[in-house]
Amino acid sequence: MTDPTTTSPPSWIRGWLLAAGFYNLAWGAVNIIWPNALFDFAGAKRVNYPEIWQCVGMIVGVYGIGYAIAAGDSRRHWPIVLVGLLGKIFGPIGFAWALWNGVFPPLFGVTLLTNDLLWWIPFTLILKDAAKFHGFSSSINRRFVMESNIAATPETVFQFHESPGALTHLIPPWENMKAVESSGSLQPGARVVLQGNVGPLPVRWVAMHTEYRYPTMFADRQESGPFAFWYHRHFCLENSRGGTLLRDEVEYRAPFGFLGLLFGDWIIRRKLLNMFRYRHETTRYLVESGAWRVSVP
Repeated sequence: MTDPTTTSPPSWIRGWLLAAGFYNLAWGAVNIIWPNALFDFAGAKRVNYPEIWQCVGMIVGVYGIGYAIAAGDSRRHWPIVLVGLLGKIFGPIGFAWALWNGVFPPLFGVTLLTNDLLWWIPFTLILKDAAKFHGFSSSINRRFVMESNIAATPETVFQFHESPGALTHLIPPWENMKAVESSGSLQPGARVVLQGNVGPLPVRWVAMHTEYRYPTMFADRQESGPFAFWYHRHFCLENSRGGTLLRDEVEYRAPFGFLGLLFGDWIIRRKLLNMFRYRHETTRYLVESGAWRVSVP
């Protein structure tokens, strides 16, 4: 973290936030005083209760006060900028949906240029400056670790992971993914290809095994797939009770750079937590029960 007594945000940040504050206050005031002006300009039917649109103008004006406050110390008040950017992203999405369904006339979208699109780049750069100041960078790998104990030897746990059907067992049932190609080995150079969907988006994940130390560790890295970077080490270590400490260590970077880190990292970590919790529980059950020896060909 940078010492706040020796550095301050670039001067352009203050300028942009003051401009955003003034713009929001002015736009809000116009809609409070002339609530039908925008509808008349766009050729849209006036709302039955203009007071509702006047309330929208008040909310926009409150945002303007928030931007003015953030201009004093953007690195401290970055959540105000984040909320503003989210609104400026969701606004055009909502408009596109309404336009598709014939609710809004196209001319209504002119307001998006100055209300939303104009601020995407400066607000993103302001948030990036704050993130860098607080030591939160999209160029730094994030780390996820999960551990659990299994009542079996490391050799047995490792052999389970080497068995032909292990990968199929370890894919959570709620994940729309399946192995379409596998070398059937954990040795360096062996390749695995997963294919499926993440929401509506098709995903093809190619992983290459890179390290192998029987019976304690093997590793794989993403060659292509949804992450900007992915490296996964699997450890099977002897614990104090004569069993195995199963440990997964993942280093990753979210896609889409800073925006992916800002908006997607919490989703990624939640998915990793659920996925590896399932993997560990499944591994424990199959290994301790011995079911994997008969259920995996």
